[in-house]
Amino acid sequence: MTVLAQAQGKLAKLNSDAAVQQVVRSLDAYYKNFKVDSRLRFEDKRVQKIYQREKIKAWEKADVDGNGLIDLLITGTHYDDESKVICVLDMGDSLVLEDFGRQFYRYCPVARIIHQDAQPLITYADYDKPILITQPLEKEGRQEFLLTYRFGGLVEYNSAPASARIDSLLYTSDFAYHEVEEIAIGIGPQDNVTYHSCEYPVLDETKKQCENLTAKLNSRAQQQLSELVNYLQPDKLKRTYRIGHNHVPYIVLRIKYADGRRLQVDDNGGIASFGLTRLYTLLESLRKTQNWEPPKK
Repeated sequence: MTVLAQAQGKLAKLNSDAAVQQVVRSLDAYYKNFKVDSRLRFEDKRVQKIYQREKIKAWEKADVDGNGLIDLLITGTHYDDESKVICVLDMGDSLVLEDFGRQFYRYCPVARIIHQDAQPLITYADYDKPILITQPLEKEGRQEFLLTYRFGGLVEYNSAPASARIDSLLYTSDFAYHEVEEIAIGIGPQDNVTYHSCEYPVLDETKKQCENLTAKLNSRAQQQLSELVNYLQPDKLKRTYRIGHNHVPYIVLRIKYADGRRLQVDDNGGIASFGLTRLYTLLESLRKTQNWEPPKK
């Protein structure tokens, strides 16, 4: 019996575009207009040709997160009729929608399921967004990823993660639109963590509101962060990432390893890699998951 035949769940018996579409629309009001059509026809014929060439399907089934339940990888259209990729994961007690958030800044997402040693993985690629519809989608502007679902999100697959101890980590994020948002999270010896944040209107810094807190990471957070940092494959990361958009977060990540290695990533946009984006999310979630207190004077 194959792995696919053994897997079950809420999504296993879906067998039509309409059924898949209804599941997506039921999960989030934001996707109430999401369309699934196996013909994969788009106004932009460049996208259509790429999908035909790479044999993309409107939806595929696979156990992406390895919990024995079937998940769905879906390519459809949303409000603007541009192609969009999402993944619906069956967690047993609920369905979770992964939206490949970087699509907001990129163009023509290309995703399909492959199997590596019987393990389902997602190959994902996207392109620089062209200014004109007459411009070709350049190979130089294509970014490619091989993804798995771990640590509560999609990350680049690593067949042999390291196990190095982390001496310290510093994460800073600055974002400005109508409001300025500043966050700094530091993790040091004995898993002591500091949290600093400020918010204020762009035009009135006198209304700045800040908080400074400290905590000791609980064992679950410590393990998850340590494993994810080791899963990142720092040798494959660039030191600087930029996207051509305004009003995006400017993130700096600094990690010092126990063996003396250091990693610094300057990420203007916050979408340098799936693994880094997942790490940013986990770090910012610490504000809600840890027992914080004011620093001792």
